[in-house]
Amino acid sequence: MLFGKKKAQKNICVLLDSATSSVLARGTMDGPPEGLNVQVNIIEGNAQAVINAEHVQIVPADEAQPPRLGHVIHRQGNLLVLEPLRVLTGEKVRENLRMPVDFSTFVYPTDGRKGRFRAQANDLSCGGFSFYCDDVFQVGDTVEIVIPITRVAPLLLRCQVLRKNLETDGSFFYAVKHLNLLSEQESMIREAVFSVQLKFMQKQAAGRRRA
Repeated sequence: MLFGKKKAQKNICVLLDSATSSVLARGTMDGPPEGLNVQVNIIEGNAQAVINAEHVQIVPADEAQPPRLGHVIHRQGNLLVLEPLRVLTGEKVRENLRMPVDFSTFVYPTDGRKGRFRAQANDLSCGGFSFYCDDVFQVGDTVEIVIPITRVAPLLLRCQVLRKNLETDGSFFYAVKHLNLLSEQESMIREAVFSVQLKFMQKQAAGRRRA
């Protein structure tokens, strides 16, 4: 379920350093996706960092296009040409898109209880979400969680509780996995994770320039 819908931009992609899984840049892919090489026009981030990386992960926002491992073979301004080495499969790519987040949200029980419970986000990925909340859920429970940081509109996602831990300060930590995630929803989560990572990197770069 989405609070709002908008067709995802299918040519958007993010480039990650394969060694560290950190986001280096975001751009648009030009040319056919099945082409021999991948052309990316950088619109955010650091093109030179992409060039300096030995290998990069090319991760399209469109979930239907598989992520690929590649490296830069040519640059013309903000346009990079990358040679794809192989397709990346499995859950590793999703895990690499996990990013610490800091926002307040609400969790809704689906067992008939009324109301909602305030939660504090910890991290977000295309595979799941973790947060702090009161002692109100158990492992195996199905819940609905609002993700308010997507670009178009907040998402309401159905999730299942995988882990629950009591923290030393008395709060409860929950880790959940997304259930029945639609392609459009995954694209929106990817975009949100990418944006958070890029803003974090830009703040770090600004801090280094001021030092």
